[in-house]
Amino acid sequence: MHAILMNLAILAYVVATGLAFAYLVERQEWIHRLARVATGAGWALQTTALVALGHALGRPPLGSLPEAVSVAVWVLVLLEMWLERRSGLKVLGAFVLPIVLVFSLKSAAAHQQLPEIVPTLSGAWLWVHIGLALIGIAAFALNFAGALMYLLQERQLKARRPGALYYRLPDLETLDRLTYRTLALGFPFLTTGLVLGVLWAGAAWGSVFAFDPLALLSAVAWVIYAGTLAGRAAGWHGRRAAYFAVIGFAALVLTLGAGLFLPGRHG
Repeated sequence: MHAILMNLAILAYVVATGLAFAYLVERQEWIHRLARVATGAGWALQTTALVALGHALGRPPLGSLPEAVSVAVWVLVLLEMWLERRSGLKVLGAFVLPIVLVFSLKSAAAHQQLPEIVPTLSGAWLWVHIGLALIGIAAFALNFAGALMYLLQERQLKARRPGALYYRLPDLETLDRLTYRTLALGFPFLTTGLVLGVLWAGAAWGSVFAFDPLALLSAVAWVIYAGTLAGRAAGWHGRRAAYFAVIGFAALVLTLGAGLFLPGRHG
């Protein structure tokens, strides 16, 4: 049941992504409404799929990295729908939904390669650690989307003849504010999640320095985001902050890739 519902959710996200790109090009309100409906349908289907998976496993669907990535996607879609409604950034879906689609497909493919999921980790603090880290990752995906829009819009402004995207994207000040707020949202969640992970690792593994590629790259990503936030406090804005948002998200992608494809204590 979970696999069928998840496949239907991915199909809805495919439709939503296509409609979001169509709205970016055509700017027709009815297209945006259809994109929003498709996004909501995909999120509802994914919600049902995760509930069904959790019921079948008898635990939160966070016991393996593919499950955790799927939950991160769920949180990302929820944040995207909320932020779009609150801020009026109707083009946001065109930059967030491709991320949703890629991670959904990767998570589904990796999950199918695991005939039986046997969680090696347990305890309420562990679920809190994973949940907080996933909220941080979802916020940083929005941070990346805002940074990408900023860099594209800045390039349009510098061109002698601004292209069609110039009239589709928000102004630079709005996009810079978006990248700052999503950074400020995601950093405390990621930090708290990582601290709880370190404390748990000390008790479960006997040493917080036990080699694990996911943990190591998570620390690298945290350093990048911490440096970006410190730079923001020192007056960074605009292009420099956007570039660091892109670098930080690339580090997160490498972190998840390492967790999925390299041997380690996380899976």
